[in-house]
Amino acid sequence: MAMNAGSRTFELIPREPTSPRTVPAAETRAFEELFGRCEQRLGRFLAQMVHDRSLAEDLLQDTFHDAFQARLQLAMVDNEEAWLFGIARNRALNALRGRRRLGVALERLVHRAPRSETDDHELLALRELLQRHLSSEERALLILRYLHGFSAPELAEMSGKTPEAIRQRLARAKKKLIAASGDARMALEKEDDR
Repeated sequence: MAMNAGSRTFELIPREPTSPRTVPAAETRAFEELFGRCEQRLGRFLAQMVHDRSLAEDLLQDTFHDAFQARLQLAMVDNEEAWLFGIARNRALNALRGRRRLGVALERLVHRAPRSETDDHELLALRELLQRHLSSEERALLILRYLHGFSAPELAEMSGKTPEAIRQRLARAKKKLIAASGDARMALEKEDDR
């Protein structure tokens, strides 16, 4: 089923079932009516929050998708519009956090001191160690933590894990990297002895 929302068409195809039971047509209809009543106000709210019309349109679509996935909750909420705006609010805040993090990361990159040729070789060696010995998830955690300065709670928010789980994963990844660097160092020393 497709639904037209302004200039966009939304496909009502859930990614995963929200419930083992089939959603009655009345609940889907009630959801469509709610979204139809609130769509313009939601769009304005999102545009006011993120100050970017294109991003606001994307967030409106994401809000629609999230709300459609959770439409069974409608029967349990007192204020349907507040529920829908709450989903939109969360989407907008997450987008703003992501934009702020990107800005901070870009600022750090801009203000880095120029590197020497030795630094470049060390960076290449480190990149190779990361690539060969760590999974992509481990590499991402280490890079986000130590190059971009995100804390364990921030990384937990990004990944959907707990801060403690992130700390454990970081510790294991560092241990693997240290062991790999020791192995690489020993191999280089053996090569130099020849």
